[in-house]
Amino acid sequence: MLQSSPSLLPAPPENSSATPFTPERTCQWVAFCVARDFGLEMAALFAPTRGAPRAAFARQVAMYLAHTGFELSLETISRVFDRDRTTVSHACHLVEDGRDDIWLDCRLEALELFCRSGLEALEASQITWGISQ
Repeated sequence: MLQSSPSLLPAPPENSSATPFTPERTCQWVAFCVARDFGLEMAALFAPTRGAPRAAFARQVAMYLAHTGFELSLETISRVFDRDRTTVSHACHLVEDGRDDIWLDCRLEALELFCRSGLEALEASQITWGISQ
């Protein structure tokens, strides 16, 4: 029988004041990861206008991943991206419909994994070092 290996990260200090990321910071982290994957500046995802089609689609992907992968509310996402809640809902439906394309589906799976593992590592490092948000 296999035993689970102990965590390689030290246990967080008992009196640590660091807390997990807020939903807003999580949303920003997802946007950062998506911007990097699309080869865009993060500012392009937060621009007040639609922008180039590539930037608009990257924004939609970030909104989708924040909602489906991290269970953030449409209201939180709309606030972070300064968009209407119905715009976020439309983005989620559009990207979900696009998952029929195997290449997009694989890319979204990889992006979600990257976002999740990076966020977990970032949170763990902040707890380990006692850095507050």
